[in-house]
Amino acid sequence: MRITILLAVLVIAGCGVTGQLARNTETRDFYLDPLALQQEGLGFLTPISATGQEADRVGLAIAFAERVADERADLHVLRLAEVLSAVNQAGLSDEYKTMMDDYQATGILERDTLRQIGEASGARYLGLLNLARFSQGSNKRFSIGGLRLMDTKEAALRLSWQIWDSRTGAIAWEGSDEINYAYDTGRERPVNFGYVAAQAATNMLAEFPTLADKAQPAMANLSAGR
Repeated sequence: MRITILLAVLVIAGCGVTGQLARNTETRDFYLDPLALQQEGLGFLTPISATGQEADRVGLAIAFAERVADERADLHVLRLAEVLSAVNQAGLSDEYKTMMDDYQATGILERDTLRQIGEASGARYLGLLNLARFSQGSNKRFSIGGLRLMDTKEAALRLSWQIWDSRTGAIAWEGSDEINYAYDTGRERPVNFGYVAAQAATNMLAEFPTLADKAQPAMANLSAGR
């Protein structure tokens, strides 16, 4: 009996349970052209973040770019490192810094600098992520004789994503996502930041306009004309 109990304890401690995910995704398409998005590229600018979350900015950009590249193989994705390299090689580092600093105060990416960055990087559309919150936690769920066997690992993420048209200086699309994720496990491993960030990318990518979406109003107008 003792051996059976011990084995059961070891199994519980070593195995995890499928997590629970709650999300709230909101998006708005202003005029993002899905054909131009396919043909002319999407790049990532340096994310901005709430105070205390600065260390997560690069990880956020990496997670988003990788998920976009995985789920939308039809898009030419310029990762943050590629955009920054292009900016530096074009001698635009001072202009880039000023543009990003001004955004913090005004919420506007200056048009001429944005256009230059788009031309230098080869991406017409430039995405700017804003990390508002990321937190991790753990709650004890099951223990025997003071020995902790099962915890609930939790993570919460809130962010927004704007996609700017570098040719016009306008916001073409924007979205926000709030995620709460939890799973039970006997391991010490916390919820990975990259996992929830990539999940947020998936949620918002699902709301991207498609060629079929753009074709429907045109067909409706054509039918009405007939």
